[in-house]
Amino acid sequence: MIVDLAEQPADRFLSTDVLIIGAGISGLLLAARLRDLKIPVIVLESGGRKPDEGEHPLNRVVQINETYRGAAHGRFRCLGGTSTRWGGALIPFLDQDLDDRPHIDLPAWPVGMQELRPHIADIEAQFGIDSGPYDEDFIRTCGAGKHVPAGDADFLPRFAKWPKFHRRNVATLLKARIEGDPDLQVWLNATATGFECDDASDRLRAVTARHPGGRKVNVTAKHIVVCAGAIESTRLLLLLDSQSERRISRECAVLGRFFHDHVSMHVAGIRARRVVDLNRLAGFRFMGPTMRSLRFEFSPSAQSRDCAGSAFGHISFIPAGDSGFDALRNFLSALQRNGRIDPGAALQIFHDVPYLTKAGFWRYFHRQLLWPTPASYELHVVAEQIPQSSSRISLAAERDVFGCPLAAIDWCVGQADYLTINSFVRRFAPFWKRHGLEAIGELEWLVDPSSKDVGSYKGGGDVFHPGGTTRMGMDGRSAVVDRNLRTFAVSNLWIASTSVFPSGASANPTLMLMLFTMRLAAHLGAQLGRSC
Repeated sequence: MIVDLAEQPADRFLSTDVLIIGAGISGLLLAARLRDLKIPVIVLESGGRKPDEGEHPLNRVVQINETYRGAAHGRFRCLGGTSTRWGGALIPFLDQDLDDRPHIDLPAWPVGMQELRPHIADIEAQFGIDSGPYDEDFIRTCGAGKHVPAGDADFLPRFAKWPKFHRRNVATLLKARIEGDPDLQVWLNATATGFECDDASDRLRAVTARHPGGRKVNVTAKHIVVCAGAIESTRLLLLLDSQSERRISRECAVLGRFFHDHVSMHVAGIRARRVVDLNRLAGFRFMGPTMRSLRFEFSPSAQSRDCAGSAFGHISFIPAGDSGFDALRNFLSALQRNGRIDPGAALQIFHDVPYLTKAGFWRYFHRQLLWPTPASYELHVVAEQIPQSSSRISLAAERDVFGCPLAAIDWCVGQADYLTINSFVRRFAPFWKRHGLEAIGELEWLVDPSSKDVGSYKGGGDVFHPGGTTRMGMDGRSAVVDRNLRTFAVSNLWIASTSVFPSGASANPTLMLMLFTMRLAAHLGAQLGRSC
């Protein structure tokens, strides 16, 4: 059931079993799973039904160091949150990403992949994607052995899965549940601004959310889960801390610290010698309803030898002009954002019938996306940042419309990040040669692939994968939440956000967030006497 705080005639006072702050990917998935367990849920969402076309005013931050682009362009306050614009890539971290990595001074996560892996099938079913492998075993499944090299010591071919566009927006995916379940209340235009802690215990009693017009809703709950995205979840915990005599930071030394992302860098152009074979190597593949994309992942053994972090490389194409591909992508993206067909975008598709016809035949015969031509081709490296305590989110002096402090972000790309990219490049150049890939495309490097000097490396930027600032760990001084995502300082407060991830690891964090969310749902169900 959807309720808009802006339309309420008076302030409201509510009570529930579980209160969720944020109606994005983790918030709505958690709410739906808890309702499967018959647990009453209220969700507070700061935005409205649809995403704003520009930057939402409540997403303003104070940038202290380098500009962190994800603050303005990677967050959306609305029903569905960032899933309204989410690219769709789903891939789990490698087991080794969560293990102890002494070569970069990172301890093991308190939860291993063996505990999360059982939830993968559930997520795949939810998003309607195939259940095949993510690693090089997929090469045999899709018949790509002739085109994709495997068995290399330095690079692992892995394949992300992408749901169909109309299934990427969780608000659309769960529309019937959200609109038709009276025991699942989703309050829109309700920004969490106040936290009432119980002085006699270590619990959070209630949360107050407000609309800019002045209307308020106050919710008491047995359990509160913050699912507001990494930056906003951290800001809310800092706000709670400031309103409760430093209840969290009094003992915890890391709240807001170790902010990290992945860093992407364009490292080479590719002069195509055989465009068809380059397409067969790196073009999106289709397995039933699922689209797959190839990435060359830096192997854990190579990382250990070079004392580097995780990274992966991917090949992208840039059409030389407007094409049927662009029109089709724009049409499907509009469908994802709004859940309905945009007639103008639909008409644009038919402006390039020859490409669409060829693309249809190519998909039928090769089960791949046909790249439009002419185009240019690029190699990009995406590397994890080694978490640093000095990289952080804090509360700024500047305030929002509710009088609450904005988030201040102190972030930069450091030498350790460029060292990981450099290590990847130095090993990728000979990898490309030893597998005969020079015959289909020549790498035209923008950096020296044989040098260990990173002095010329610059221009790396974030890719909207923030994490680390409410990190997970084994004790309340070095971590904000425990292995079950419960805050050490407040016994009924939980965080389901990538902000709990101690490191960025090897891949897009979305699937991992979903896995932790499903695990949390089972844990909360057990806490409330309900089980799957």
